[in-house]
Amino acid sequence: MKKQNFLILFLVISILFFINNSYAQKIIRDVYHPIIVKKNPSPNQAAYSVVQVDFTVTLRDGVILDCSKFFPSVSDPNFPNGYPTLILCHGYGGSKLEVAADAKSQASEGYSCYTFSMRGQGNSGGLSNLISRVEALDLIEYINCVRHDNTARRDSSKIMVEGGSQGGTIPYMAACMGMNVKAIIADLMSPYIGTTWIENNSIKMTFLWTISYTPDIARYDDLVNAMRGWVYADTPDKMDSLNYWEPLDRDFNTLIPQNQVPMFIENSWQDKFFNSLGNISTIPLLSVPKRYYFGAVDGHGGETSTTENKLINRLWDDWYNYWLLGINSGILTRPKFFFAYTTFPLINTKWTFVHDSSAVWPPANTTDLKLYFNPNGKISTTPNPVDTQNVVLVNNVTGGLTMQTAVDMAFKGTQFNNKFKKAQLIFDSNPLTQDLKMFGDQYINLDYSSNVYKCQFNFQIYEVNNSTQKLVTRANYTNWHNIPNTRTVKSFYGLSHSHIFKTGNKIRIILTNLDTSPADDKKFLATNPHVLPSLVNGNHKMFLSSNSYLDLKFIPPASGMNLSYFGESTNSLNDESNNSNPYSFKLNQNFPNPFNPSTVIEFSIPANEFVSLKIYDVSGRKIATLINEQKAPGKYSVNFNADAFKLASGIYYYKLSAGQLASVKKLILIK
Repeated sequence: MKKQNFLILFLVISILFFINNSYAQKIIRDVYHPIIVKKNPSPNQAAYSVVQVDFTVTLRDGVILDCSKFFPSVSDPNFPNGYPTLILCHGYGGSKLEVAADAKSQASEGYSCYTFSMRGQGNSGGLSNLISRVEALDLIEYINCVRHDNTARRDSSKIMVEGGSQGGTIPYMAACMGMNVKAIIADLMSPYIGTTWIENNSIKMTFLWTISYTPDIARYDDLVNAMRGWVYADTPDKMDSLNYWEPLDRDFNTLIPQNQVPMFIENSWQDKFFNSLGNISTIPLLSVPKRYYFGAVDGHGGETSTTENKLINRLWDDWYNYWLLGINSGILTRPKFFFAYTTFPLINTKWTFVHDSSAVWPPANTTDLKLYFNPNGKISTTPNPVDTQNVVLVNNVTGGLTMQTAVDMAFKGTQFNNKFKKAQLIFDSNPLTQDLKMFGDQYINLDYSSNVYKCQFNFQIYEVNNSTQKLVTRANYTNWHNIPNTRTVKSFYGLSHSHIFKTGNKIRIILTNLDTSPADDKKFLATNPHVLPSLVNGNHKMFLSSNSYLDLKFIPPASGMNLSYFGESTNSLNDESNNSNPYSFKLNQNFPNPFNPSTVIEFSIPANEFVSLKIYDVSGRKIATLINEQKAPGKYSVNFNADAFKLASGIYYYKLSAGQLASVKKLILIK
């Protein structure tokens, strides 16, 4: 196996996009380079000489794709049916040229390699629809052309597709739409490709960058061009348009049960484009042979690791060998899930990565730990008993600052700082008395109100080692239709991440109105925030109640859960006995989840309230009303049977409303 520059899936390059009022905005584009997997019939055999042929493919709508193929110049008796075939797909805004050198190198190892520029990119015709079913259908047509090409000495029964970002999303989507190939390697992508860019109603900076490329990089259709205007308009009605149109024909989570192609999926915990949560949440929907890696994947702003890169190379080797070369190294009986924790010590300001694996997801014994926001800037395993206490995040915006101007200023400089005052509230835990393994999915449960129609809460999670604080992950939420001065409870997931907090260190949570990265993490976003901020002047309250907490998954030590992690009472872990009200407003995760056909939903309410519990599909359409009546304070349990409503496999949501409080959670039906 030959490796080029370890695992270079994406190289970050910046170009100057426009100049306005003397401020330059950087647009970031990633270039995809796959691992080169070496497999000759004999380890001593010289590399094959390679033939390159450029050609075009005309699609169903007349769009012409610019294509190339690379293959050994001679036949080989070791491959009587022809060479195994690879399709290399480039990242967004790239072209076939960015994978040409890698395709040639791979061909020299005994593969027939094909590349092409996706529509609206490179020298291909047409207009880009921004990573959608349109491009997935293009790939299906392209694969059919490759399968009937008899000039490249290729084995049409052994075709693998690989790529990252756009190049990983489109093959996965196409497989869910019926594309038939031997296997796929998909990196840095999400089956919620539309939603993940506007997650929790918070618009990522990387989304605006991606829809703002100049025509030499990407040429958009009218819908994508309209989206850029919607972002800059910065109004609730335009956000509603984004929430409708961006996921449409881009999210393909509901199609995953139809996929028949073996999948190897990789994600970076620190991806600034796509949350790993998309692939994690759909693991139960993918029934084909599969392998996942979460952790140190280069690209989209993620940190890398030499040791993890070596492991990833071995995983790629095994995948190639099994599906294309018929060499069985037992991959289907080994763990399906490989991942890495970030942790101290830092290496040149970057995390150390600690490798792990599991046969199931989540790993066995994973449980929940709630860290409640308390007065005096504290987080604790015990909630504050006075649920009316609150802190205020002040969003001070003056001078008619617009989103266009803020972006042009790159959210920095004297003019920006005079018009937008960054605010933050800091909450610290006590020093940890033992290592704490945070795992996978984390979410914030937020009890809040605001005096304006648009409010935003950005949570940054750090580990603090003496005077050094390092960002671990973040969670963002924006309410564009807030009812002023109305108290609301909202649950929302942050960026999935696995991390080991070390003994003696603190967990720090910073609540801020501008989610910019710390100084040691500015290489990718620079001075730009992770999500675009609210520019509406207002005061946003977070109530320090039992409904405001960080819920993280963790793997307890072998010594058990009764030990205190923060030097608190040994009985304080998830103990709400100090709360003056024995019941709080709380919606639990349904169990089991995934389920078929029935599941149990539990909740509690603190007062006599009119309660509704309803089920919705991913489009927001109401499926069922389970409760719609007055309820006394207490804990309740209700059974939901999907067969009664003739529901198909997929992801659904359930919403609990009680008085002025509401909470939403996700459930997964697998038949």
